[in-house]
Amino acid sequence: MHAEMTTALFVDSPYIVLTLDRQGAIVDANPSALRLLGEQICGRAWIDLLDLFSQEKGRLLLANSWRDGSASDWEVDHVKPDGELMLVSYTTFQLGTDSLLALIGQDQSEKLQLTSQLAAVNQRLEGAYLALEKTHAELKHTQAQLVQSEKMRALGQMVAGVAHEINNPAAFVSSNLAHLATVLPDLQAVFAAYQPLRMVADVATREAIAAAESAADLEFLWADLPQLVQESQDGVTRIRDIVLSLRNFSRLDESAQKDADINEGLRSTLRIVRPLCQNRIEIKEAYGDLPVIWCHPGQLNQVFLNVLINAVQAIPDSGTIWVSTALQADQVVVCLRDSGEGMDAQTLARLGEPFFTTKPVGAGTGLGLAISFGIMERHRGRLRYESQPGQGTTVFIEIPAQRRRSV
Repeated sequence: MHAEMTTALFVDSPYIVLTLDRQGAIVDANPSALRLLGEQICGRAWIDLLDLFSQEKGRLLLANSWRDGSASDWEVDHVKPDGELMLVSYTTFQLGTDSLLALIGQDQSEKLQLTSQLAAVNQRLEGAYLALEKTHAELKHTQAQLVQSEKMRALGQMVAGVAHEINNPAAFVSSNLAHLATVLPDLQAVFAAYQPLRMVADVATREAIAAAESAADLEFLWADLPQLVQESQDGVTRIRDIVLSLRNFSRLDESAQKDADINEGLRSTLRIVRPLCQNRIEIKEAYGDLPVIWCHPGQLNQVFLNVLINAVQAIPDSGTIWVSTALQADQVVVCLRDSGEGMDAQTLARLGEPFFTTKPVGAGTGLGLAISFGIMERHRGRLRYESQPGQGTTVFIEIPAQRRRSV
């Protein structure tokens, strides 16, 4: 019964079953082996059925099997009768007489093909995942830009409205002060003309006039009035400058391009930034002779504002911000340098990455520079940083000096 079962397993097995003698010649082969390896393999050296690159491994398999009595999971490449290679995994054991070696092999070609297909599918899935991840990041960036753009548009409209409301009463005050400055000498002349009348007035009247003048400190008042009027006019001029800066900055909501003066845009932005300095940061300005350029002035003002605010925040105590402009070849170059804390190489590498910020939670969104890099890209310009820890930061804003070309 045992012999019949062994014979049935040998004949019916889907695996390659071979017996080899001590010289490595094939003594017997089951039908599966004959079908896969060839009908005339009995009597041939098993090594000769292997691919040239697998023969050394095959010799090692036989040597180990004779020495140890068995071996398992050895993979070699067979050359099929049609010339194709077939990967086979062999398990071996010595038969009872110790003069024969049994080899049981499983065709791994289908498994190898499935593994290859699985690897290809995994590669495609990984590519699709990376593409989706990239698309997701781009969508987040685009959403952030849209949100920021809408915020800036609303801010521009609000600032323009506030500037208009301030400008009207400021204009009235300025006009009235100018008129007062004009008529003040006339009032003083009329008052001086009245002085001789005091001499003909009775004693009580003269004493009353003297008491009133003393109470009002009239002598000081007449001397101080021109200065008061001048200081008031200077204050109104300051208000009008601030209003002009707000109106210039409110170009954020403009979608059309136009000829713009970069120096003026930078000055307007600096007027808005100065209150943040709180007398602890000195701003030094040096403007070059620049041509007007065709651009989105409000968008560039936003870039200036983002960079300047970062410069102010990078200076913990007192310090200096240097602002300069120059025309270099066919580019307008705005250079903004601060004496702040500086940045390391890792931080520099991530500048412009959406949502990246070195500020505490709630103090920054990480969108300002991302938006600024996008604005510069649309202007075919460049935003370039140079920085080292403890040595401050220099920012170069490079804008093509173009005229009436589509950005």
